[in-house]
Amino acid sequence: MDDVSLATILDELDEGVHVVDLQGNTIYYNKAIGRMEGIEPKDVLGQSLLRYFPSLSKETSTLWQVLQTHKPLVQVSQTYLSPRGEKITSVNNTYPLYIEGELVGAFEVSKDLSRVVRLSEQVVQLQSELHPPLPHKASKGSLFYTFKDIVTQSKAMLELVEKAKRAANTGVSVLITGETGTGKEMVAQSIHTYSSRARGPFIAQNCAALPESLLEGILFGTVRGSFTGAIDRPGLFEQAQGGTILLDEIDSMGLNLQAKLLRVLQEGRVRRLGDVREKVIDVRVLATTNQPTDESIRQGRIRPDLYYRINVLEIPLPPLKERQEDIELLAHHFLKQLAHKHQRSIPTINPDVLLTLKKHDWPGNVRELAHIVEGGLVTSDQVFGVNELPNYLQTKVPAHEQQSSREEISDLTLPESLHQLEVSLIQAALGKSQGNITQAAKQLGISRQLLQYKLRNL
Repeated sequence: MDDVSLATILDELDEGVHVVDLQGNTIYYNKAIGRMEGIEPKDVLGQSLLRYFPSLSKETSTLWQVLQTHKPLVQVSQTYLSPRGEKITSVNNTYPLYIEGELVGAFEVSKDLSRVVRLSEQVVQLQSELHPPLPHKASKGSLFYTFKDIVTQSKAMLELVEKAKRAANTGVSVLITGETGTGKEMVAQSIHTYSSRARGPFIAQNCAALPESLLEGILFGTVRGSFTGAIDRPGLFEQAQGGTILLDEIDSMGLNLQAKLLRVLQEGRVRRLGDVREKVIDVRVLATTNQPTDESIRQGRIRPDLYYRINVLEIPLPPLKERQEDIELLAHHFLKQLAHKHQRSIPTINPDVLLTLKKHDWPGNVRELAHIVEGGLVTSDQVFGVNELPNYLQTKVPAHEQQSSREEISDLTLPESLHQLEVSLIQAALGKSQGNITQAAKQLGISRQLLQYKLRNL
């Protein structure tokens, strides 16, 4: 296939194709990328890559990064301004270009996401106008979590709570790590409410929820006229002045935006998109990740320099499967809490239910346990039985094994022994009837009302 036919084919693609030589001069530029950037291909051929795009630099341009590192960049988001001042967001696949083993340049295939990003920004703006942010002031009546809300008797967790308390008033950045559902945001809010910044704002942003270009404007703000459709809007760092900002899933943030975030953290200043002025900020930064940080660095999801800047102190939350002593405690806590929420009486938890919960491996951690308890509460009567467990847990319910009462009561007084025996017999009956009170009462030879009375008192 000759060069003319290849160029013709490339011009028919919907994706933009841009090729530069080792000096960063354009040697090929197809029609699709010309439409995306508002430039005629003939005007850029032979021209320096950065001439038409002053908002880019050798550090932020994906083509220049590949020229400098000789390593490909795959599915990397890039945001820049066209010569007409329009904001462009693209997702690029950029590769070094070799001829007979010698590096001669770099080529890039780009997909335009500008329209999607503009629509997303309009949605965010409409939401902010319809539902302006609350001041987020923490006080005695605050909706934020405190360390008192962390329910645990696990030695490892208690040590982490004390570590977090000591760090709370230092003002240092804290990285909270742990699997999904382990309570990372609860710890972050607790650090905020325990600190001297407790009366300031607490603002959380999930970095995985938005594309990089939109996230940048939300974090740092925008000024009117910086790009088509831009308005004056303070970013979250400005809104969090005097308080705390939580960057959730920080390893999902694009590497280019991570570099800008690092500069903000180092200098304590923020510049809105398109602005020449900088504003001094006084904001404490907390961050979370649900992936091992060494793996994120190795896979290139987080910049090492940003990691070391954020990770002044790390709080690694253990998964629930490593907190066996907390499972029953948390189950009773959620049952009481959710019974109040749903205006229900607090049922008794069947022993086989507790045994099943303790043997579960908890991929969803504490959040999964809370959902299981809530689901069981709304369908249970006086007893939270096996039938109230989700189907995937009912298959794991062990066969009830009656324990020897003689071993349990050998060192007890007669009243204590009788009480323990009564509890054991009731548990056994409830286990056999899978929590059905009527059937359990029949097995015990007493009325349903008497069994209910005993359950309330026991």
